[in-house]
Amino acid sequence: MADGCHDIHRQLDLSGEPLMPPLRKDFQLRDPLPLLEYQDFTIQGKAYNETYSDYWNSTSSGDGRIVDAFIMPVAPNAAVIPGKYSYGAYTEPINLLDYSAVVIPVTKAEKSIDKFDHDYQPMNGADRKTWEAYDPETYDGAPVGLQIVGRKWDEEKIWAISKIIDTALRAAAR
Repeated sequence: MADGCHDIHRQLDLSGEPLMPPLRKDFQLRDPLPLLEYQDFTIQGKAYNETYSDYWNSTSSGDGRIVDAFIMPVAPNAAVIPGKYSYGAYTEPINLLDYSAVVIPVTKAEKSIDKFDHDYQPMNGADRKTWEAYDPETYDGAPVGLQIVGRKWDEEKIWAISKIIDTALRAAAR
């Protein structure tokens, strides 16, 4: 987006596809970032990467082996309803750190189990928006995913780990 979203719009123009309505505000055309501002963001990103790399290295156990991957939600809800996705906090840090990630389906929402909790008290505005968007009828049967996350350049390792997890989940479901 440093180029003011011009490349995104050039690609959309080639395909003839419109920009999805929920993304129009974030991806509207604008002036490119000034070089020094872009450089500052790049330096900040590198600092985040170094900090998290140091943290990851600190997970080493007594045998010197570090954590290969971790599992986390991909979203606070089941599959995205177009125009209703408003919370990217599960994926944005992974993108910022340029980590490798694979998303796998682990279950499906079931209206008979995943009922709307009228007594729930949202923790903040983002939580309220997500909670209010939930409708058991709409989400019934929608896939729920998890992401398996690894370090930068570990795409093949994360792919292999995700295949093992997916195979285990499928075997457990039988």
